[in-house]
Amino acid sequence: YATPQSRGRLIAIFWIVFNLGGVIGGLLQFTTNYHTGGSSANPLSYFLFVCMMIAGALAAPCVLANPSSVVREDGSPVVFEQAESPAQEIRAALNAFSDPFIQCNLLFYLASNWFYTYDFNGFNGHQFNVRTRGLNSALFWAAQMIAAWRFGKVLDADDPPRTRAWHGMFIVATSLLLSLGLAMWDSSYGICDGQMGWDKGRPCQLDYLADFPRVGHPMVVFILLGSADAIYQNYAYWLMSMAAGSDVRKTVMYSAVYKGIQSLGAGLAWLTDLHPGASYRLQAIVCLVLTLGACVPVVSTFRNLEDGKKRDPSY
Repeated sequence: YATPQSRGRLIAIFWIVFNLGGVIGGLLQFTTNYHTGGSSANPLSYFLFVCMMIAGALAAPCVLANPSSVVREDGSPVVFEQAESPAQEIRAALNAFSDPFIQCNLLFYLASNWFYTYDFNGFNGHQFNVRTRGLNSALFWAAQMIAAWRFGKVLDADDPPRTRAWHGMFIVATSLLLSLGLAMWDSSYGICDGQMGWDKGRPCQLDYLADFPRVGHPMVVFILLGSADAIYQNYAYWLMSMAAGSDVRKTVMYSAVYKGIQSLGAGLAWLTDLHPGASYRLQAIVCLVLTLGACVPVVSTFRNLEDGKKRDPSY
């Protein structure tokens, strides 16, 4: 539970822990499929993933602190407003949709996981063999950890909140343009198994060893895609935290809306990918236009981030 001066750092720490599992999962896929031929992972990979998730679920209650014992870094207590019933929680989450801050961020939330279909089904899934996909996955999530930590420092700078919001938005837009722009170039002009470019119906099987150093460029681009993802989502969490201020209940409601709309966007992207006419080059363009366009209405919320505690209820 952060203070206004530590929100970027604590969000980054959460993101690092969160993505550590992705790094471990990628390395598992890499090692268990090192000698696997074909385009599918071997069954051992899935059994290991299930075992790790069960172990994590059982260990979680042992390391969680009692919320009533938590205090912020400045010594202030964390006050929880408990709901009277599950129905009240549901009503509060639905009422959050009427909040002007949420309304300005809905498109931003919808786009926040839209690019995962392109990143994993398209860029990683259609361009590399199984073991290199696992290595790429580990590098993707590791890049998120590093990017989140560096970006958190920008969000916790000594500048006023509005200035930090503008700096953060510039970095978000730049990371999207750089990563998706290079990905689109690679899909059109990169050399892949003797052919120029790749797309749905024209996959290739690049290997991190056999195709070195040519494989280095798309692998670096995939790392940049991971960094852009971390920057985008950490920014969304930081804005929610700054807009909600010290109101824990409002932060929870904002997060609930974020995850719900985010999942809706991810589902729509996966459904789009089922259509044979939805080429990955087209999907990359949609990702770039959607994510950049989603940034526009968010800018109108910056004027309410002056103190991070109180917001003008009218926009």
